[in-house]
Amino acid sequence: MSSPTGTSIQRLVAYFTEALAFRAAKKWQHIFSIAPPRELTEMNDNDEAMALRILNNVTPIIRFIHFTLNERLLTAFEGKERIHIIDFDIKQGLQWPSLLHSLASMPNPPTHVRVTGIGESKQELQNTGTRLAGLAQALKLPFEFHSVVDRIEDVRLWMLHVKENECVAVNCVLQLHRALYAKNHIVLMAMLGLIRSTNPSIVLMAETEAEHNELKWEKRFANALKYYSAVFDLLDYSFTGDSASRIKIEEMFARKIRNLVAYEGVERIERHERFDRWRGMMEDGGFRFVGFNEREIIQSKLLLKMYNCENYSVDKGGNGFGLTLKWMDQSLYTVSAWAPMEIGGTSSALQPG
Repeated sequence: MSSPTGTSIQRLVAYFTEALAFRAAKKWQHIFSIAPPRELTEMNDNDEAMALRILNNVTPIIRFIHFTLNERLLTAFEGKERIHIIDFDIKQGLQWPSLLHSLASMPNPPTHVRVTGIGESKQELQNTGTRLAGLAQALKLPFEFHSVVDRIEDVRLWMLHVKENECVAVNCVLQLHRALYAKNHIVLMAMLGLIRSTNPSIVLMAETEAEHNELKWEKRFANALKYYSAVFDLLDYSFTGDSASRIKIEEMFARKIRNLVAYEGVERIERHERFDRWRGMMEDGGFRFVGFNEREIIQSKLLLKMYNCENYSVDKGGNGFGLTLKWMDQSLYTVSAWAPMEIGGTSSALQPG
């Protein structure tokens, strides 16, 4: 009965069945071979950009993440003249137009705004930089965009052009889980060390609130099935019947399902952890939780009222150390804010302003 164009549960089962078939074909290549009806590789930049825009229009997921983190950024930037946002995997930069509007409307807006966007597509970074620069010019906001074309784990401090007199904010949205493939989290710890070396005033983080990094495959599979049941359920609520837009979003999530079900080792990048685990890893990396104030919490809850759906809610996740977006009783995404435990002297790698 499973079908990628059926009910939400039929669609979900279709994608999980495909992932299981792909796992079997990878594990026993001498026995099985599959001819997939569509591409099994990563989405290209245009497909992913379109899927994210559609998701942003029909659900509060993207807006919850971006809006809540931007509200926290505005608090950190109060009274600062020169600000520098380092975005790990900026993609289309959907998070930043609303922030630029807010910065420009401040009684005393910053005298200089720099955004460093990290990504692997030179063309996408160029397009994003051009759009943001055009908006900043229209807002009469002094602006500079700096692109770093590289894998996140290969970025080094000198590439980021951090300067001494800047208020630095580092933005990590749905990225840090990709660094959990290495033993003892050495890749993640190296990334956190890089972030600390920028002397950030604040580090913003958003991650999938799930346990998809279990060593035992059966448990990982069961956790993923429960989590994505909720995701496909909310998509079913957001769309009336079938549509190309709905399939585009479901294909994006299907690739995540395929990765965490069918792949192992360094090929498995969808290694989501619950916030309680992230809290320990962030503290091991030298960061302390700085939290959200009451106004920021209220604003994130008011955002959900735009969607006229009582199934969405925002809770203080991780024992009050983060904000979690939920669909009914299923946690979806948790956002959090951090700062270095000790702000040491200025790094010798920082450049004079």
